[in-house]
Amino acid sequence: MRQVTFELTFAQRDLVWLGDPGSPTATVSIRQGSRPLATDVCVATSTMNSDAANRRYLREARIVEQGGNRTVHAFTRERELPVGTLDTNQRFTPNENYIRRRDLLPSWPEDPAQLRFDPNEAAMYCEVKPAGPAVREALDFLPLDLRDSQGQPAGGTYFVQFYPGVQYGTVKPSTVVLRRNGAPQDQSLAMANVPASFRREQVLLGSYDNRAGTYLPESAYRPGGTAPEGTEPSVTFTLAGQFTDAIDATGPALVLSAPAPAASTVPAVAAPTTIAIDGNFDDWRNIAGVDDPRGDLVPYLDYVADVDLLEFKVAHDERHLYLYARVAGQVGRTHPDGGRSYFYAYLDVDQNSGTGFLPTRDDDCYFGVDIGDDCEVQFEFVNNAFRKTFYGFCGLGGDDEVLRQIVKLGPSQYGRLDEQGREREHYKAEYTYRDGRTEITEDLKLGTSDTIRLAVSPDGREVEIASEWKGFLKDADGRPILGPGQTIDLAAGMESDSQHLPGKTRWGADSTRAIRAHSLK
Repeated sequence: MRQVTFELTFAQRDLVWLGDPGSPTATVSIRQGSRPLATDVCVATSTMNSDAANRRYLREARIVEQGGNRTVHAFTRERELPVGTLDTNQRFTPNENYIRRRDLLPSWPEDPAQLRFDPNEAAMYCEVKPAGPAVREALDFLPLDLRDSQGQPAGGTYFVQFYPGVQYGTVKPSTVVLRRNGAPQDQSLAMANVPASFRREQVLLGSYDNRAGTYLPESAYRPGGTAPEGTEPSVTFTLAGQFTDAIDATGPALVLSAPAPAASTVPAVAAPTTIAIDGNFDDWRNIAGVDDPRGDLVPYLDYVADVDLLEFKVAHDERHLYLYARVAGQVGRTHPDGGRSYFYAYLDVDQNSGTGFLPTRDDDCYFGVDIGDDCEVQFEFVNNAFRKTFYGFCGLGGDDEVLRQIVKLGPSQYGRLDEQGREREHYKAEYTYRDGRTEITEDLKLGTSDTIRLAVSPDGREVEIASEWKGFLKDADGRPILGPGQTIDLAAGMESDSQHLPGKTRWGADSTRAIRAHSLK
């Protein structure tokens, strides 16, 4: 089953409420002629299988390859633990840890013969027979994975068009349409009619305001309610749409059922590489990235939708590295009294997992990333509000080398101190870059980088980040460790506490799969 969904975000000033916006019985309508602040599209595909066994992937693990040998490491409540090896035929052989430390491996099967390795997912799995039909979900955001009649990627560019209900003096329902390519020979792929009114349960309040750097409370929507000066609350509506005759949505892939416009009539529109960090995400819609499943979790973490990554993208120009992420909840949303949330872009600048460190379960916060993390672009939210942007360096040396900008790539550790409280020789250092100077930073410390800017979408689900190249460190010869001309691997991670969610106490985190061999030409 496939469902296309539109999201429309409107300013509060363009809405008419019947009843208190905080009441579950309230309704809201859009003023005639108003246009949305933001639009979005998602295609969700659900498949059901009542017969086949379901694969349960063990994401709480990574595969370490050294000298042709592959060791399987499990993430447990006592950090990483080697539990066995893989041979050239993908067969798993357990070691003594797997057999004797079952208390640390509650989610792993008692019989190790059930384990398999999926090279496409680069992950261990076992087959389980579900109690009922197995349902799998796949989310596809723009640009869509759309095929032509020959099964080849259809290409083209996508945009969402909103048609207000009042046109040329005639009142009719407002509509929203997903289109492909540009005028005059574009195609309508999907559409939805906008209802005259919405129930309170159908809308999302608590929007993010980039000027204030925080989420606006529900009280800001009520008559006479207060909000930070200069801010404008917004409301997001979710609409179920339908595909047009231009798409065949009945098979395993979305396929164009109508011929695409002739190439000579379609304007050549390239995806932009210069991104405006303004909270408008239209300039990301035609940039491809990597998807991540909704709801993925490992046993030692709590599920927190606000760090459940769904998408990660990257772009660049001659001055900036641009990063994009989408979450299932809202970026940076935390408890207003001491809550913390973090974003990481893991950058493997030499495509060598032997340099930097492998983000795993350090400090109970990592989901597991299988690239060498040489440096990072990061941000922090505290008390439900933006706190700072900063960088990380994971190589040879530490704080002193970072401050002097004489860093070298090499194997490193996450924490400054080891298990005995002694300072390590090589550890991750975090720093801000401002007014041309580096300064060591740490969690909760004030002071942000003037070389990193970010903006969050009005509904809080998307974030875009720009980092100037000059914010990355240089080696002893003055050469930057990251800049135009390189090819890198990168992934994204998010983490937060869960104290704003009833009944939850543990940390929450997620990481995306890596974007491999991204060229910074």
